[in-house]
Amino acid sequence: MLHEALESKLGGEVVVRSTTVSGRIFVVARKVAWAVLNGPGALNFSSVLIRDGVVSREDVEQVVAECRQNGGNFCETLVAWGLVPRDTMRDLLRRHMSEQLEALLSLTDAQALFVPQPRTYSSQLTYGLDELISAAPKPPTHPLVESNVMANVKQSLEETLKIEGAFAACLADSKSGMCLGSVGGNPAFNIETAAAANTEVVRAKMKAMQLLGIKDRIEDILITLGEQYHLIRPLSSKDGLFLYVALHRSSANLAMARFKLSEVEKSLQV
Repeated sequence: MLHEALESKLGGEVVVRSTTVSGRIFVVARKVAWAVLNGPGALNFSSVLIRDGVVSREDVEQVVAECRQNGGNFCETLVAWGLVPRDTMRDLLRRHMSEQLEALLSLTDAQALFVPQPRTYSSQLTYGLDELISAAPKPPTHPLVESNVMANVKQSLEETLKIEGAFAACLADSKSGMCLGSVGGNPAFNIETAAAANTEVVRAKMKAMQLLGIKDRIEDILITLGEQYHLIRPLSSKDGLFLYVALHRSSANLAMARFKLSEVEKSLQV
């Protein structure tokens, strides 16, 4: 049914329904423009951006209000307002839509209906099917992934997860946005997506220090959410790499978490 929609000159909407969930896949100009999953635990894209600390809830509310007033596209408005770089937005949206699409395609008891309908779409953020499904080419492997240091990385990340309140951790490269290793997380929190998004935070802070003429190193960066702490610690031994840990705010001791993360950094060999 999806292939039929992608081959249609008109484009339109594929409606998917099962006993527990439903969803819609919007096709414009033979590309997927949007994929939505509705069901228990499903999060819309704006909620994902807020959860991962990409934008604030206040920013999202202002952008949504602007889009409702002027009929603009949510993602394009975030980019136009300078809240999310276009390349980052394209990658975040691709990952989110890929998860939504693969969840819909994995349903065994679903019924689908294609409704041809010409649509206007005010965004260039559309994707070929090969960009969204798991068969798509994987990104190049980071040089460190193939080396024997990965055993040490895994061990260090497992130690990070022992920090009180920690539920997800990873080692990431702020230059490429790639994740070199990760532990924890859950269907509602993809640590690799969060780390990729927060590479922009690290880059922005480094740029700010350069503009201000501050000749110092970043010890750590704290992002405080309503229910979570996100702690970023750039490695002093390897330029561009950083440890990233997400903690439940209700059970975390922030001072102890910062101390233990510094200890993990000392034992990490990259």
